[in-house]
Amino acid sequence: MSRVACGTPALGGQLVVTTLVRDGVLQLGLRAVLATASVVSEVTHCENWDEVEVALRSSPVDIIFLHESDYSSDCGVPNDVRGLRPKVLLLLSDAGIDENILAGPFPPDGFLVQGELTATSVEDALQRMAGGEMPMPASLARVLLERASGPGRIRQRRDAALTGRENEVLLLLAEGLSNKQIARRLKISSHGAKRIVASLLLKLGAPNRTAAVVTAIQMGLIKY
Repeated sequence: MSRVACGTPALGGQLVVTTLVRDGVLQLGLRAVLATASVVSEVTHCENWDEVEVALRSSPVDIIFLHESDYSSDCGVPNDVRGLRPKVLLLLSDAGIDENILAGPFPPDGFLVQGELTATSVEDALQRMAGGEMPMPASLARVLLERASGPGRIRQRRDAALTGRENEVLLLLAEGLSNKQIARRLKISSHGAKRIVASLLLKLGAPNRTAAVVTAIQMGLIKY
């Protein structure tokens, strides 16, 4: 386990990040990216879950960057020293995803796809998660939408009464758009977009944007 100060002090990086990515090449690339990310103040690179738990017991952590091979939706993510669950940024091998991950009690808070990984995409994802948004690459959004409209899909009874505007925002959430992008698409204020997203999470009983999209797919609220 190694802990290093990161970012550019003049830019005021605030996020404390812990990583668990065992692939040597990916880990080297991720170290280089996070070392210069303006939003990151400190990063701890771990080799296994035991080291992750030590890192969480040692200091507050904002985001855990995990490869899907190390993520378990059953056990979830341990709380940090504050007793809070850090947000999870999940790195997928490709745009496909195990539905058990999405349907588990602790769904990830953001996603990146390994083949689309760049310094810009990593920093953008961290910034959006810090702002309460859910980064989701368009390639993954398309896969989820295709599954939602696939033959033989069993859907739960629709029991969430959404407004027309909430349905519009729900579709944009499924595309992985941020609050700012939703606001631009619908020609409303960022505050208005944030308020509608919050209302959606409440009505769907979802703890985050990922869970909201999954719940909507299961309920048949997203139809193509």
